[in-house]
Amino acid sequence: MNRTALIIIDMQNDFAHPDGRGFLPDAAHRIPAMSAVLDAFREAKAPVIHAIRSYRRDTWDVERFRVPYFQNQPGFLVEGTWGAQIVDRLTPEPGEPIVIKPRFSAFAFTNLDLLLRRAGASKIVVVGENLPNCPRATMFDAIGLDYDVVAVPDALATTGDETHHYNLQDLAAVGVRIAPSQDVIAEILREGDRYADATPAGRGDEERSEGR
Repeated sequence: MNRTALIIIDMQNDFAHPDGRGFLPDAAHRIPAMSAVLDAFREAKAPVIHAIRSYRRDTWDVERFRVPYFQNQPGFLVEGTWGAQIVDRLTPEPGEPIVIKPRFSAFAFTNLDLLLRRAGASKIVVVGENLPNCPRATMFDAIGLDYDVVAVPDALATTGDETHHYNLQDLAAVGVRIAPSQDVIAEILREGDRYADATPAGRGDEERSEGR
């Protein structure tokens, strides 16, 4: 059975907490919608992947054009710091992979595609911040890799309503489905029920006991 996976992008303290070095107010504002979608995916036992930015303190791995900005913001998104951690309300649970992405797209120089295919996912739902940058780049790449892609407008943060509108319009033009969180939640819960019905009772325990 093909599965739907949730990808949560860049919901880290430096972006989504008022004390963050690059705080985007809309990211904090949209956390409740993201959390509701996340809870539904967990209830449905559907795959959840967290994609984040995390860099060396010396900026060797930062995009070339962004190096001056990072050098002027010492500690911003540095690996191991509070700012690079995922916000509390979206903290990963055991078994939820964290993909560290060095570029805008969560597919660039990461194992995201491998993780999705091993999870049996043919569709992805994308939430997070900042829509014109990392979520958008990730969705464009996903379309190119033949995934079905769903953008959740009320769970995608950006700097303003106009930017939000036109980026979603661009994404729809390349085949991304735009669906509000309540629709996505209802659909993933139905998918979870179908997946549970299709999975023989005790199958997971049997495979573990046989060392598979």
